[in-house]
Amino acid sequence: MNRPSSDPLATPIMSNPFRRGLQVVLMSLALSPMADATARASAPFQGAASRAPVILRQPISQGVYAGDTVTLSVEALPPAADPTARLSYQWLAGTNQTPIAAGAYNSTDATLSRLVLTNVATGYSGPFRVAVTAGDQTVVSEPAQLSVVVGVASRLRLGTVSVTTNDGAQPTRKFSFPVVFSVLGPDRGVGATWTYDPAVVLDLAFVPSPDAPTNTTVRTASASGRFSFVYTLAADASVGFAENQQIGQLVLTTANDRDPAQALAAARLVPVQEDPAMNIARPFPPLPTGSDRALGTNLADLVTFPLNLLMTPQVIPAGGVTLNRQTGYFEQAAQVVNLRSDALADVLLIVTGLTNDTRGVPVSLASSVGPVGTPPNPSVFLGPLEAFSIRPLTFEYYVSDGLPTSIGSPAYVTEFALDSTIQTPVGRRSLVPVTYKPVLTGGVLLEFPTLTNFSYYIRYSDSLNDFSAQDNTNSVIRTARPAILGNGRKVQWLDHGLPRTESVPTNRFYRVLEFR
Repeated sequence: MNRPSSDPLATPIMSNPFRRGLQVVLMSLALSPMADATARASAPFQGAASRAPVILRQPISQGVYAGDTVTLSVEALPPAADPTARLSYQWLAGTNQTPIAAGAYNSTDATLSRLVLTNVATGYSGPFRVAVTAGDQTVVSEPAQLSVVVGVASRLRLGTVSVTTNDGAQPTRKFSFPVVFSVLGPDRGVGATWTYDPAVVLDLAFVPSPDAPTNTTVRTASASGRFSFVYTLAADASVGFAENQQIGQLVLTTANDRDPAQALAAARLVPVQEDPAMNIARPFPPLPTGSDRALGTNLADLVTFPLNLLMTPQVIPAGGVTLNRQTGYFEQAAQVVNLRSDALADVLLIVTGLTNDTRGVPVSLASSVGPVGTPPNPSVFLGPLEAFSIRPLTFEYYVSDGLPTSIGSPAYVTEFALDSTIQTPVGRRSLVPVTYKPVLTGGVLLEFPTLTNFSYYIRYSDSLNDFSAQDNTNSVIRTARPAILGNGRKVQWLDHGLPRTESVPTNRFYRVLEFR
C-alpha cells in the first residue's frame, strides 16, 4: 500500500489479510508552529551562544515493532567558550518534554548520551528529545519520532546463488544472489548493510533488476570490509513494491584460487544487525558514510520499520551428474554452505523443478524425506550446520529412461531453524555419502561421516533393479542391525557376511540413511 503523495506520513489502514491487520501509525516529525516558536524562545540568547553546548548529531527517528530494543543517541560538544566543560544529559519524552525517570520506558539510564529502551510497547510511540547541559546553558535536541507497531517485519532474502568463473588475465569468480523483498507494510524504501572479509572479497555490488519499479533511486557505499545499499521509491511513485519482488542482485567477486564453497564460506558475508545507528536494514538510517539530507539524518520525511534480513544456506553443485552402479541412481554431488555467523540447529533442503523423463515418468529424488509445500516438492533433511561451515551432500535421482539429461536443472530452497523447531516429515532421513572399498579377504568396507547422536542404517540388496525402484519396502531390500550411533567422526562398517548380513557379498548394493 502506498502513502498518498500529498501526505507521506498519512495513516494507512491495510486490508490485505496477509498483513495480519497491521495498522501503522506514522506521526509527523516536523514541529508545529507553536512548538517551533517555543523552541526558538527557549534557545539561548545570542550573547550566551558561545557558552552553550553544540549538538553535532541529532537523535534518529525510528519505526520499530513491539518487543524490540531501541537505541537513541546524541553526539554533542562542550561550548566553544569552555571546551573542557562537562556535559550532562537528560532524555525527555512526549510533546510535553517530560524528563524520563529512572527505569521508565524500560530504559537503562536516561542521563547518558545513549538511551536504550528494551521491550518497547505501542504506548511508547511519540517524540523523544534530549537536553544537553553545560554549566547553566542547556540545548534541547530536535525530536526523534519513535513509532511502535504490532506486526511482522518486511523481509529481504538472498535467493539461490549462481556461480560464474572468469578465466581472464586475473581469474575471478562471481557469486550472484537474487535479492528478494517481501514487503509487509507501506514501505517506500529498503536498505541493508553487510560486513565481509576484504582479504577474500575483491568486489561487492548491488545491481538493480531491469524490471524494478520506475522512479527509483539506488545508492551504494562501500569501504574496506563493509558494504551498504539503499533502494527507495520516489515520493510520487504510483507503483509500490510487490509482495515478493526481486529488486536486484548482490554480486560478490572473489579470486579463483579455491573451490566455490570454500570461497563463499571464507567471504564471511554477515548482515549488520546490532547497531541501529549504522545498519540501514534495521531500521532505515542513512548510509554509514553518508550525511546527505536527501537520505535524511533524522528521517524527517520518512519512517520505515525493521527489516528481517534472511541469510539462508546456499547449495553449490560440484561436478556433473554420474550414474552410481552400486545403487542404480544418478548422483549429483553438492556442498551446502552456512552463510550465517551463528550455528543452525536444523536445515531442510527443498528441491524444485523436477519434471518427467522422456517416458513420461516423473523424475524423483530418491533420498527425499517426503514432500513439502504446495505444490509438493521433495526435501532432504541436513541436520545442524556450524557457522560458516560446509557440508558435502549427494542428491540421488531416479530416472526411468536412464538419461542424465532427463533430470533437467533442479533448483534448491533451504529452510532453517536456530533451535531445532523446524517441522520435517517423520523420520528426518537423509542420504549419507559413502566410499566403498573391497577387502582382500572378501567383503566390502563402507566408510561414511556421522553426526553426534544421529542414527545410521545401512540398507542393501543383491538386486540392482529392485534396489533402485521407487518402492523401498519390498522384501529384497534389507536393513543391517543394529543401527550405528554417530560420534561426529567417520566410521567404517565391514560387510563380511554373518552376523551383520546373511552371506559374504559377491554382487551387493548399499545405501546409508541418516535418522534423527
